Amino acid sequence: MGHLVTEIFGTVVLAAGGIYSSKPRPVLVFQNDRFPTGESMVIIPFTSQKNPDAHYRVAVVPTKSNGLDRLCWLEIDKVGAIRATNLGQTIGRLDSDSLAQANKLIGDLLSPTGEEQ
Repeated sequence: MGHLVTEIFGTVVLAAGGIYSSKPRPVLVFQNDRFPTGESMVIIPFTSQKNPDAHYRVAVVPTKSNGLDRLCWLEIDKVGAIRATNLGQTIGRLDSDSLAQANKLIGDLLSPTGEEQ
């Protein structure tokens, strides 16, 4: 596996509009910089609501580096694309361990056999 952190990949930004929220909320940009899509950007939303039944979540502790203000969970099961114009201020960058966890869970979630990769 190559480097996970690139210029945009791994940044935590505020986003509003689209299918997730009308008010700004943090999302993780999870799109490889080498594959620009123009009008849209692949993101993973954060939630501050713990859900013990959600298997595809990554807990993220707030730090100065990631810009979060409370314990949050990456909603891997809600990975999607939003219009790039809905992305706002960059508030931080996710640590490499959490990015690796998210990448593994996405691989597991998208596996055609349903088995861990």
